Amino acid sequence: MIILGINEDHNATAAIVKNGKVLACQSEERNTRLKNDTGYPWKAIDAVLKISGIRPADVDYVAFAGIYCDALQMKLKRVTRFTIQDYIREMHEYWKKILIEKTSSNFYNELLREEKFSKGKDFYYDYGFMDKAPEDQWSSLMNEERRNIVVRHLGIDKEKIKSVDHHTSHAYYAYYASPRSACGKSVVITADGWGDGCNATISSVVDGELQEIHRTSMCNMARIYRWMTLLLGMKPNEHEYKVMGLAAYAQDYVRDPAYEIFKETLIVDGLDFRWENKPADMYFYFKDKFEGHRFDGIAAGLQMWLEDLLMEWIANIMTKTSADVLYYSGGLSMNVKANKVIAELPCIKDIHIPPSGGDESLAIGAAYVLSKELGDEPQPLKHAYLGYEPTLDEALDGAKPFRDKSNFDVIDNPDADMIAEYLVKGKVLGRCCGNMEFGARALGNRSILCNPSKHENLKLINEKIKFRDFWMPFTPSILEERVKDYLLNPKGLQASYMTIAFDSTPLAREHLRVAMHPYDFSIRPQIVSRATNPSYYDLIKAFEKKTGIGALLNTSQNLHGYPIVCTAADAIDTLLKSGLDGMILPGLLIVKK
Repeated sequence: MIILGINEDHNATAAIVKNGKVLACQSEERNTRLKNDTGYPWKAIDAVLKISGIRPADVDYVAFAGIYCDALQMKLKRVTRFTIQDYIREMHEYWKKILIEKTSSNFYNELLREEKFSKGKDFYYDYGFMDKAPEDQWSSLMNEERRNIVVRHLGIDKEKIKSVDHHTSHAYYAYYASPRSACGKSVVITADGWGDGCNATISSVVDGELQEIHRTSMCNMARIYRWMTLLLGMKPNEHEYKVMGLAAYAQDYVRDPAYEIFKETLIVDGLDFRWENKPADMYFYFKDKFEGHRFDGIAAGLQMWLEDLLMEWIANIMTKTSADVLYYSGGLSMNVKANKVIAELPCIKDIHIPPSGGDESLAIGAAYVLSKELGDEPQPLKHAYLGYEPTLDEALDGAKPFRDKSNFDVIDNPDADMIAEYLVKGKVLGRCCGNMEFGARALGNRSILCNPSKHENLKLINEKIKFRDFWMPFTPSILEERVKDYLLNPKGLQASYMTIAFDSTPLAREHLRVAMHPYDFSIRPQIVSRATNPSYYDLIKAFEKKTGIGALLNTSQNLHGYPIVCTAADAIDTLLKSGLDGMILPGLLIVKK
């Protein structure tokens, strides 16, 4: 059975699942070059069909993630197009009027008249119904249009197009994308901002089947974290990781007063949550409360509060279900520092957090749900290299202009030893080889790489390559046989996808000083095995032979505000627009002299 999974929300993504196995998965942003692109992922669908060698006629069913789709938000492409200023304007012109002043607002419809939101070549949906039908019918008409667009695009029968609940998709992804644990009884949780009327679920695993035991709309941690991101001058739905990175720097005396303010709001209530004091809204309430508080204290208080609530909630879940193995997905599962303290709970023997559990993973989760219903057992992901693969011809074509330039060297067929030597000498290289990783984390195939022990690389990458905030930590790709040298991981947890942070060893603080959090020395690792990525493993191994360091600094290959690169042409463009020293491509190494 061949299932095409589709997520239209952030990040819009498509996946192909055949007989329960994920063959391909790619987000629309990688093709359109629009960060967090939303809407029907037309280009991503074409890409995953091509990658997997599946024709549209071969597709048995289409699984849309989400029962409900907001036509107005989708037409605005809000998550894609909104700037920080747009979000602040939304707070004042919509939410303040609705939640505080208790009046009406025509804010979103007014936005549709602005050129920025009314025009765009990527409007694949036919929104004509919004001009003809009353607003209370838009939801059902939008769901009909979701099916119609698949018919127009792929010619698939409407009866084969299904919608799958948002959090059920998250839960199936959490469990079925992960390896089965041998430790004991398992439980699956999902937690995020919102989807199909709720923001968290709990499911028991009984004989390999998921049985949902609780669903709530009161898990408002992610929603509060989102709007605190805006309050701190960063972009919601995108920069929450910056708040997490900032949190570690604050001293107790600036953190604790902010923590107490958060503590007065949402609290754990058994398997659910409740308001101790319910804010009228989630922006202006805190804006008033935090007047005079320092930015780092707010970030730290928020992170501490989030961690405390998650630990209490999950401890209650493990006790109630008598489980000791946790599977976890949804937007909140992207908070690697919270995942660290969850993993350290004594009641948890094992924890599985599959790659990139935000809404981009719903394309896989929805396809898993439908596969299971149709009799195909979903198979765990063996790796996340599920996207586009640049060819040698593409690389050779892209390198042609550089062969005649005096300020570049083009080296054909470089081996791992040669590339490692450049890294030893302090060069910072991009790598665009093999199938692109699915999700938000670069795992070696679309990465920027350098020596993790050279402190000067920190400033170089931040200021001349990534153009990113100085406080953000980098991460290492670590050889699997060197894990005990660098990580404090007494439970032997799997950490192949940068989803969990760990404390570091003294040797790590020597070898990986730039590839860890500069202040608390925590590490968000990618553990690399030869079985999953032999060419990347061999490169790190060659570097180890020259330096004794069994890891490389790895950060995603993208300029600030842009998606991770997809093609060789994208990678070459990044090389030219940044301070990168060189680019590794299939069969080639381009180096700036």
